[in-house]
Order: sequence, then C-alpha cells, then structure tokens
Amino acid sequence: MKKTFTIDGQAVIALDEKGQVSNIQFLSDDECKPVFEQGSRTNGMLQQFFNGSFDYVASKPRVRANSELIRKAAHGRLSGTRDKAFQLTLKVFASEEIDWQKAFVVEPIEVMTDLMGPERMREILKEQLAKL
Repeated sequence: MKKTFTIDGQAVIALDEKGQVSNIQFLSDDECKPVFEQGSRTNGMLQQFFNGSFDYVASKPRVRANSELIRKAAHGRLSGTRDKAFQLTLKVFASEEIDWQKAFVVEPIEVMTDLMGPERMREILKEQLAKL
C-alpha cells in the first residue's frame, strides 16, 4: 500500500558551479513526525529531521580510471590512466603453479626493457644493484 504525505513549507535548492543540484532542503511549516526512519542514498544522501525538514546532498560523481594500454605483460599490463598516471598491474593465479615472486620481478623488467631499450635498462639496473 502506497502512502502519500503532503507537507507545507519552502524548498531551497543550491546549484554548483556547473549548474548541477548540489543540495536541496525542504523546510516544513509545521513540525511533523519523520516519514521514514533511515536516510536514503540514491545519488546522494536524503534525510528527514524531527521538525519535518528534509535535507538532500548530492554525491560527487565517481571518476573512473579508464586506462589506456601501453604494454602487455604475461600476467598483467602497463597502462596510462586518464588522470595522467602510470599503472602496472600484475596478477598470478595460484593454480598456475609458477614462482609468482620471480614473475613479479622479471615481468616488469621485461616490460620496461621493451619500452626503454636494453641499454637504458641495463644502466638503471646497474645503478639499483649498486645500492644493494
């Protein structure tokens, strides 16, 4: 059974710099008991206060990474992301029964060697080994 409530009052709507609704408040003329017990979270947070007022705050949209493949690895990939970052992802399943620790060292070296060239990679590896 649907219930319909009519509440007299005034609504205040706030817009962000892009003209999108960022906050809605409904200010009731009379105090009334809450229509619902918990807040609602659909594209934001809606709550009703004990005086009958409602408040809605829109959630910020989630920015997804949307990466672009730079190089493929045997167990992963090197990607450039939309937020101007570089991301190396490696995933080895236990069912593959390989030395995953070795794969996590060797595969990035293979990807970067392919990307930079063997001479530059050799220089970098010599510098890093000297630090050990």
